[in-house]
Amino acid sequence: MKELISIVIPVYNALPYLEECLASASGQSYHNLEIIVINDGSTDVSEGVVRKFAEADKRIKLYSQENRGLGYTRNRGIGLSSGNYIFFLDADDAIPKNAITSLAAAIAKNDADYAVGKVVRFNESRMYVPIRHLEFNLYQQAGMTTLEEKPELLQDSIACNKLWKKSLLVDNGLTFKEGKYYEDLALTMKGAVLAKKIQVVTDVVYHWRVREDEDKPSITQQQMKLENTSHRLEALAENRQWLAASRIGKRIIEEHDLKSLLDVLRLHVIKYALIAEADKKEWEQQVLSFLKSIPAEIAQRLPDKEQTMYDLLIGGNTEDLFLFSEMLMYAENTPTVVQEEHRFVLKGASREYDVTPYFKPVMVVEHIERHGTQWRLEGQLTVPKASFLPEGTFYMVNRTSGQETILAPLQIKQAQAGACYPFEELTFVALLDSTQLLAKKEEAVYDFYYRLESYPKTNPARIRVLPEALRTIQDVKAGSFNLSLYRTNYGNLSMKLHKKQLKDLVAAKLRPFLKK
Repeated sequence: MKELISIVIPVYNALPYLEECLASASGQSYHNLEIIVINDGSTDVSEGVVRKFAEADKRIKLYSQENRGLGYTRNRGIGLSSGNYIFFLDADDAIPKNAITSLAAAIAKNDADYAVGKVVRFNESRMYVPIRHLEFNLYQQAGMTTLEEKPELLQDSIACNKLWKKSLLVDNGLTFKEGKYYEDLALTMKGAVLAKKIQVVTDVVYHWRVREDEDKPSITQQQMKLENTSHRLEALAENRQWLAASRIGKRIIEEHDLKSLLDVLRLHVIKYALIAEADKKEWEQQVLSFLKSIPAEIAQRLPDKEQTMYDLLIGGNTEDLFLFSEMLMYAENTPTVVQEEHRFVLKGASREYDVTPYFKPVMVVEHIERHGTQWRLEGQLTVPKASFLPEGTFYMVNRTSGQETILAPLQIKQAQAGACYPFEELTFVALLDSTQLLAKKEEAVYDFYYRLESYPKTNPARIRVLPEALRTIQDVKAGSFNLSLYRTNYGNLSMKLHKKQLKDLVAAKLRPFLKK
């Protein structure tokens, strides 16, 4: 497809991320673009950054306005667009080089109403797929589909990983909600329902940034304001009413009900302990009323953690819900979770809760040194809610065969003796000896993991590595083989045993002669 595609980028005080965003848009392998950038009343120098990019790329068109919010600005972008297809990009995010090419080719293949692809979240240290997308196996298989065939597509309410046919939006009056949070919930749901053809691609088409300030208490408190929760409940309820009034099939309504429960429980109920005391009664009333509007049998499809929160709130057990929320938000001042021999238990007011499956260790390599045939790895190990040091295993897995190799035990030290859970934050040293691997002389890739042996209900953790840890690390070499540590695209630590390139072998042979 060679038709004009409009990329709409609202900008509000996005200075730290804006250059990366604009560069990703202007650097697309698909060239027939207009890039509509709307400065939504920024008080920083974002507009100057856009002007600089516009001078270098005439496809970038800058518009400015008083601050009106994301919904209004995206709607204005639709109105300003000249393309037959529209892509929405937020100013703190970015898109891979071939994102538009991949979506455009897919949408043209079957004249689809929109094309959609994978999303990854990212920050300075790692990338990961949103948990909801993994749970519902979204975008694992390319092809044309409909919502009737795949109602689970409703679990993705992101507007930005989709290339929309403009006529689908305009002809059906689909717009973003203005002056409200969660402005895209209605448009994405209605768009999926009304689309006669949805083209799925398996490529990553959107990089969704995890803002470094997202977990700050001020941001979390903002999310827990009554108005914030009310806006989501309102949007989800309006969507449900629209589905019922439109006589949409039962499977789609039930999928939207499940999505609604997951949204409210994971993004709002989980933060119950952080709600302002003055708002609690009204918050409880609104959330309970919404949860009760959804058939109880839908809640039976919830995962265990969400099912527990649902049952506590529906049953009026707000005392245990407070403890549950406090635990999940890491907001305890004193320990509420007891570490037993094979499980972690939350001591509620009315009962005990086995919370072992809700947490897994996190291991981050921060520094690596090579000493002969050994690498010395140092970093941080987090074992959530640990009051004593649990037994753990450091191991690697052959990516092809799946065979595990147990590595040398970690040297672990307590990092914060006075912490709420004294063995939650740890430091570690690990030694990797390359001798045995090099002796195998078989090309292979190995991924590193850590698991808590005494707690089988916890998931093993993929070991992460910071980029700077690998900048000066040299390969270990033996004969015609190299052993290399490297960082995957998702920020994890892996190792590759591979044959040297011919040029390296020739250089090694010639080196003694060149020194003479």
